[in-house]
Amino acid sequence: MSHNLNLKKLSFLIYGLGSTGRSVVKYLKRKKIRDFFVWDDNTKLRKKFGYNKTFKLKDIIKKVDYIVLSPGISLKKTKHKSKLIKFKKKIITDIDLLYLSNVKFKSVVVTGSNGKSTTCKIVTHLLKKNKFKVKLGGNIGTPVLNLKIKKNDFIVIEASSFQLSHSKFIHPSYALLLNITNDHIDWHGSKASYVKSKFKIFKLQKRKDFALLNNKLLSTFKEKKFSSKLISINFKKYEKIKLKIKNYYLKSCINDENMSFVYALSMLLKIKESSFIKSMNSFLG
Repeated sequence: MSHNLNLKKLSFLIYGLGSTGRSVVKYLKRKKIRDFFVWDDNTKLRKKFGYNKTFKLKDIIKKVDYIVLSPGISLKKTKHKSKLIKFKKKIITDIDLLYLSNVKFKSVVVTGSNGKSTTCKIVTHLLKKNKFKVKLGGNIGTPVLNLKIKKNDFIVIEASSFQLSHSKFIHPSYALLLNITNDHIDWHGSKASYVKSKFKIFKLQKRKDFALLNNKLLSTFKEKKFSSKLISINFKKYEKIKLKIKNYYLKSCINDENMSFVYALSMLLKIKESSFIKSMNSFLG
């Protein structure tokens, strides 16, 4: 699928007007893209954000090129699920729009059942301390389209399985899949669908990109024959470094998995071991 679409020639329906949906509205206006419509099942929100009474939802869903769906909306539960499921191929996310922008940036996308937010914060701290131009967003709080991204920035993104489930353009420079447990099965419908959504983080990566995941998930990655360079995460590689870290929050066993990923990423980014340790010692949990 092409990553070089001309957004101004496309039409959009923004479905869901929470913080993510509102960030999409602002983004499209900022890009001077006028051919878009808004919808929320909440009538007051529809009116507030420029809902046009003259259009019918079923007609607009059929007409537009893409439907930007907010991450909290489940196709199994939303009021208009039948209409959305019929045109599921059109559904994308706010993160997809970021990757369709013309800005040249590098990205670290983190997903997993547990530890995403903590890992994103540690990675962001590490990069800042080592003079990278870095911004943090996604499921962690700030919608990615609200970030002011400049050329060569590093964007750290927390991606939920909800976002990845509908993604069609996400292609991280560094993709981290921390773990998978029985979580959000009701939203996805099955464990298989949940796992599939998580592994979409690697689907569009290229040979120059890196995929970081723990040993338990290697077989699934290899079966899919993804293009990116596989980096297997083994706690033993981090274990020796852990002894040198004085930050008791990060030395807690609960952070061993998160820290193993961060350490592996630091090596890929050619951050010196001494700088890694110094950065970790100054991190506030």
